[in-house]
Amino acid sequence: MKRPHLHVHLHEGGMLSIDHWAQHSRLRSVSPYLKLLLALGLLILCLAANNAAFGLAVALFMLLALRLAGGVPLTYVCALLTVPLLFIAVSCLAIVLDFSPQPLGLWDLPLPGQLGYLSATTPGLKAAGLLFCRAYGAVCCLYFLSLTIPMQEIIMVLGRLRLPPLVIELMYLIYRYIFLLLDIQHRMTVAASSRLGYASLRRAWFSFTHISGNLLAASFKRSSACLDAMDARCYSGRLRFLTHSAPLRPRHATLCLLCLLAFGGLAVYLKQKGVDLF
Repeated sequence: MKRPHLHVHLHEGGMLSIDHWAQHSRLRSVSPYLKLLLALGLLILCLAANNAAFGLAVALFMLLALRLAGGVPLTYVCALLTVPLLFIAVSCLAIVLDFSPQPLGLWDLPLPGQLGYLSATTPGLKAAGLLFCRAYGAVCCLYFLSLTIPMQEIIMVLGRLRLPPLVIELMYLIYRYIFLLLDIQHRMTVAASSRLGYASLRRAWFSFTHISGNLLAASFKRSSACLDAMDARCYSGRLRFLTHSAPLRPRHATLCLLCLLAFGGLAVYLKQKGVDLF
């Protein structure tokens, strides 16, 4: 099967490409508990360290782990990171810019009507840079989870960690409905394209609005059909699935703990030495 390149496409067997890489990751033989521990541990350290250099170090480590250990192309990971980094950049922009009645010196944009100035200050730039690096490291940790652990294994681990059964069931249903809605949207888009529904900007907007409305109606119809299918299979209020995960191996556990200890020591060292990018 041809490897997918965009995570928004639907592929053979109803699989998203982000799910494809998780299913075919070289790290599938590693216990999901260890991968969850590593990613969440580094994420907590990244947020607690409050250090831009440490955030970038975590991000670089996760990207290298995905490429070298997981076998995921860096171009694909970078494409995935585009959307969250855009949101982070917008948030940082709100921190950089400050409203003041008088110029603050670094960069000042006078507002019309003598309302004041929109200024960029040095403290604002430092705070925005710190926020960007910390958020970048945290997002890389989350993508490490998404690209190395299939969703069903993540839900299984959360269930064994005593997450409420209702939440687990909702996660399974939501995950399933993602593929149902994507399949309906894909069929509608193909039908609209075959009728030249995207031949011009106006026709494309017309097709988009009508597909969105029909998708909402079709989702209610499909959900009712799925509930009837569950009732026909003696659904009693709880979903049960046959799950399997990789065993916990001592060498994998040792390597995971060494990584956490190394990054913990790096965070302490950077704080004691006062090393930071800003």
